[in-house]
Amino acid sequence: MTTSKSNPPASDQHSESTTSETTTIRRLPWTYFHLVLTSSFEITSTSTVAEIDILTARTYLTSALQQFFGITGTAIPVDFLKVEGKDVWIRVPRDDSAIVMSALSGWIGREGVTWRIKGKSEWLGSLVSGDGSHLFEA
Repeated sequence: MTTSKSNPPASDQHSESTTSETTTIRRLPWTYFHLVLTSSFEITSTSTVAEIDILTARTYLTSALQQFFGITGTAIPVDFLKVEGKDVWIRVPRDDSAIVMSALSGWIGREGVTWRIKGKSEWLGSLVSGDGSHLFEA
């Protein structure tokens, strides 16, 4: 005995079909920081931090990492993306971002300079252009 499947009549078939696609964003390999070099004495005096260059920024950053984590901290690869005035944008491996954040937030250098973390993100675009909240302001 054989059975055969017959196609349903053309009137029963729907030409409309929905297709959904999913995209998975894997763990991103980098974390981006926007740092500002400030002076811990700015509140009580009129002295301010002058503009810095990339060598000074690297020296201060390396000092912070070494002070808190020794030679292990200085082995963390840090890419300087931009230095402008007192603002510095860096990129570090995602797995080391917690170490970098804790070292920078607790460090006070000579002359009372400190790092202030202005922003941290896994997406450079959101760090540079903000979170988009300005689009909803009236």
